[in-house]
Amino acid sequence: MQAMQRWWTNLSRRIRPRSNGVPVRPGTAVHIRSADIARAQQDWISAAASYRLALAREPHLHHLWVQLGHMEKEAGAIERAAAAYGEAARLRPEDAEPLRHLGHMAKAWGQPGDAAAYFIQALKRDSDDLKSIAELARLMPDYSDANPEFWSAALDVLGLNPAAQIADDARPLPPRSILFDVTDLLAFFGHRRLPTGIQRVQIEISLALLADGHDVQPIFCLYASVRRGWIRLHHDMFKALCGLAKQSDDVKEPAWMNQLAQIYRTIAISRTMIFAPQTVLVNLGTSWSDRNYLLDIRTARVRDNIVYVPLVFDLIPLIGPDWFSGSLVRDYRAWFTSLLHSADGCVAISQATRRDLIEKSGQWNAPFPADAVPVVRLDGDFRHNAAIASIVQDHDLRSSSYVLLVSTLEPRKNHLGAFRAWLRLADVLGEDALPLLVCVGGRGWLNDDLHRMMRDQPRLKRMVRILHGVPDDELATLYEHCLFALYPSFYEGWGLPVSEALSYGKVPAVSNTSSLPEAGGSHAHYFDPHDADAIAATVRVLLDNDVRSAAEAAIRHDHAPRTWWQIAQDLVAKAQMVTPRVKDTLPRLTGTGSWSLAICRYSDEDTMTGEALRHGRGWLAPTMTGCKIYGDDAALWFDWSGMEGALFHVHIAKDCDAASIHVSVNGIHQVTRDAREEPAAIIFPLPAVPGPVLVDLKPMAKAVIVEKVTIVLRDQHDAPSVSEPAAA
Repeated sequence: MQAMQRWWTNLSRRIRPRSNGVPVRPGTAVHIRSADIARAQQDWISAAASYRLALAREPHLHHLWVQLGHMEKEAGAIERAAAAYGEAARLRPEDAEPLRHLGHMAKAWGQPGDAAAYFIQALKRDSDDLKSIAELARLMPDYSDANPEFWSAALDVLGLNPAAQIADDARPLPPRSILFDVTDLLAFFGHRRLPTGIQRVQIEISLALLADGHDVQPIFCLYASVRRGWIRLHHDMFKALCGLAKQSDDVKEPAWMNQLAQIYRTIAISRTMIFAPQTVLVNLGTSWSDRNYLLDIRTARVRDNIVYVPLVFDLIPLIGPDWFSGSLVRDYRAWFTSLLHSADGCVAISQATRRDLIEKSGQWNAPFPADAVPVVRLDGDFRHNAAIASIVQDHDLRSSSYVLLVSTLEPRKNHLGAFRAWLRLADVLGEDALPLLVCVGGRGWLNDDLHRMMRDQPRLKRMVRILHGVPDDELATLYEHCLFALYPSFYEGWGLPVSEALSYGKVPAVSNTSSLPEAGGSHAHYFDPHDADAIAATVRVLLDNDVRSAAEAAIRHDHAPRTWWQIAQDLVAKAQMVTPRVKDTLPRLTGTGSWSLAICRYSDEDTMTGEALRHGRGWLAPTMTGCKIYGDDAALWFDWSGMEGALFHVHIAKDCDAASIHVSVNGIHQVTRDAREEPAAIIFPLPAVPGPVLVDLKPMAKAVIVEKVTIVLRDQHDAPSVSEPAAA
């Protein structure tokens, strides 16, 4: 009997459900499954509730406390999220991850000191935790502004000499310097290595700029949120990092990790740069991860007389929001709204992107002038010298036996259309006569339909091969030995795989939409990406050896890709042509309305954000409840259309505990109001005539949180009476 019980106990242990590899009770597993389903649907509140039920049964499950923290954070329950992460940290004293999440959360909610302390604790648990090293490096203040105890503790966990600091960056930059912001690229390297499209462009341009022969010496820099400024990157370190990124997707390789750690440690002790007048700052990415980035750009444009010119790849989240997650669309809309009021001009990568930018900026009532949006085409030479023929055999392929589709697996890239075309071709030609379709790219997002199709159509498993994590040298070989390239994307900013195919002398079969005709020119064969039969027909034409050979001969004879050095020179020249236009980019307020200073958690097109109204260093990052101000350097600045009887309301959060604000409108009107009133609002009249309005906000005793601003007409005003303005 005892033997039978032991047998049953052992069997039960073996067949018990598992979560993250850990055995759990059946009842616990039910709650975990419910939580996972809710999480996949972005129902954060329901997911958190189910995780809490699971933890009530088995409170020792460390990984569930981390998941609960994620869900509570997404739902805006910050205190509960912190408690969940804290419990995870308590359960595993050796694990740095929960402390890292606490650091991220503190950073996001405008508590850089707390964030830095969490990252220091994480590094005490794991001194090689690269993510914590990167985050702490960005949170380090200048040496002159640092608390000595904090500085010593931070340098200790970073393994740096307490006396170390970089003094060379303390000098102002030379006038008319040109800077390249690669904040996005360094953030990408924090969790991935092998570049995708946008990162690839940034790397190629950076490496070309780092080469000799440029008339103006470029400077690469990184935005540091706690400093509210930019840090200069060491050229040799950054160049080495870019070179390593192209070699592999192995983020655990010692050489890669050491180079990243070295550059972050150098950032930690570097001084903040001092801009010189007429400095041109080119952003090679988007930098939408920090909520004060564009605010500090606007402030630097005014105070340091710099010109800000981002490189714009596309506006696809605005054009096709269904191709992305709701949170990405929301964040992109917020970034784009702010960008319109923060950039002097933009460099577009294609005429199609330029048209989209001019059209959308007009629709959003902040039009870019045509001469402020020059174009730098990405018609570069992507050939790689290290192509190795044996790679084809390593992937179990034969030369000239496959068609190559290079793209991240995401809905916009239209792999479904390619798969449907292959099924149609198999019906007509037979599987044996059809080349293999080799898809190379990242795992992507929102691709459940793609994997479902692969499961439901067994033939596709024989006709399609999907490869992830292919470095540049292997990709070069795959291009060299393919029949031709296929790119059925619905929409692109340029279409790098088209330029790649042409670089290797291969014919691209591509969609006839957006920028793709620019990328493919007269050498590509085009189709409607919404029509699988059209894709199949184009592929069938290119399976003809004579047609394909003639097209390849034309490419060899006529196609002349530019070097990345030429593209980089073009970018420098076009960026330097952009002129300052600070007042032209002020947000224009034309009547009554409401503008929120809080984070919008939804991608509602009717939601008006007041982010671009902010000016000065006294603003902290926006939160769910509003935006905190402190000190005497916070203002609201906008272009007012003028209106009789218009009243401006600055709404103060209720929990500000009797904080007072001193308000100055264009340096003339001054009002002081105590925030204990219900509703808590400071109210003053706007000028009847049009023109810029600068509203200085100075907390009299302590920091306050601005929830929103509204404009109403005097006859609609039912709040307490307006204070009489005093003379300036």
